[in-house]
Amino acid sequence: MQTPNRLIFLLLLAPAFAMAAGPLKLNEQEYFETTGVNVLVFSNWYNGLFDDSKMSGIELIHHGVRTITNGDVRLNATPEQWDAIPQFVDRQVDAEAGVIQANLRYPDYDFDFSIRAEARNNGLTLSVLLPAPLPAGLEGKAGFNLEFLPAAYFGKTFIMDDGPGALPLYPTGPKEQNDAIEPIPLASGHRLVMAPEDPERIVTIASPGAELKLYDGRAKAQNGWFVLRSLLPSGQTGTVLEWTLTAHSIEGWTRPPVIGHSQVGYHPAQEKVAVIELDRNDLAVQTARLYRVDSSGETELVLQAEPADWGRYTRYFYRTFDFSEVTQTGVYVIQYGGQKTAAFRIAPDVYETIWQPTLDIYFPVQMDHLLVNEAYRVWHGASHLDDALQAPVDHQHFDLYAQGPTTDSPFQPGEHIPGQ
Repeated sequence: MQTPNRLIFLLLLAPAFAMAAGPLKLNEQEYFETTGVNVLVFSNWYNGLFDDSKMSGIELIHHGVRTITNGDVRLNATPEQWDAIPQFVDRQVDAEAGVIQANLRYPDYDFDFSIRAEARNNGLTLSVLLPAPLPAGLEGKAGFNLEFLPAAYFGKTFIMDDGPGALPLYPTGPKEQNDAIEPIPLASGHRLVMAPEDPERIVTIASPGAELKLYDGRAKAQNGWFVLRSLLPSGQTGTVLEWTLTAHSIEGWTRPPVIGHSQVGYHPAQEKVAVIELDRNDLAVQTARLYRVDSSGETELVLQAEPADWGRYTRYFYRTFDFSEVTQTGVYVIQYGGQKTAAFRIAPDVYETIWQPTLDIYFPVQMDHLLVNEAYRVWHGASHLDDALQAPVDHQHFDLYAQGPTTDSPFQPGEHIPGQ
């Protein structure tokens, strides 16, 4: 076995801030957590033909927002929706050691690898392990990627080594053409700090042993994100890639409550129960209040009560607020703690017209082979009139459409369908 090339991937706390909440720990639900920081390691896996799921591999939920995902070995610097992903084989959890390992493979290349995550110091060390050297066909192609949610970093800055940069609102930047047009990195180096000015989004990635490259994947694909990538080395086995990961945590942070209710409203006679979703660390009981809003904009408190505990589900704790006893027609809002809902109705006719947007807007607008004209507004012209072909029998298309053993039409497989 050759000495592995060590690639350190540190998602570290930026030096301007102190790690307030302590180290990441592997909890009973098999993900790493500390206050305001959750790191999932192959807890989700999207098995479908839409490969670029944005909810798989290494994922960071940072102060309530999923800001990083798709941490995995990929064959493109900025993957698109139909690009290949590895097959998930299995996932092993060592709770005592605080280690999760996922085993994966690319069967078309006979390429097996593992990704190992271990809490270490105030970060998480991620390792890519190879039982055999990288196949020749993947040299210069296979690399470890992390994808950053653009909306979480719009307008923010980054520092690569000592050089500052900005994360653009719109996909910009230079490209190069080889076999295809590819974006050129926004920056390259060995230590990246994302959003050093924003305590909720600070992420630092350090790689003393190999180069980090930051791309704007939106320059190539409409579903592209910001991508950080380092190539896997060739000719090596064992731990060929090692990153260590930590995110800044705000001391005492809890996610604000989320109040779930019917946006349509309620019939006076029906059961009316709001569901309050809480950070699992936010267990202090607060009073839930229902207010009625009058025509002058004034609010009247009509019901208040301590919500009933429902219990815990996955990452959250839930309570319920039952206001079924309120039957007076009117406009209402619910408040819990500092959160207040949008206004909703209680009225006998609340369900009478909710079907209209579907029939009047959604269905007509989706009829893309027709001219849709609504009064003075043209939604769209009569497009797609010449591109419909009869699907072949016993065929599954890449978009999950499946044709059975018959065409169920007078047209032959591959024949153009007139007017479609």
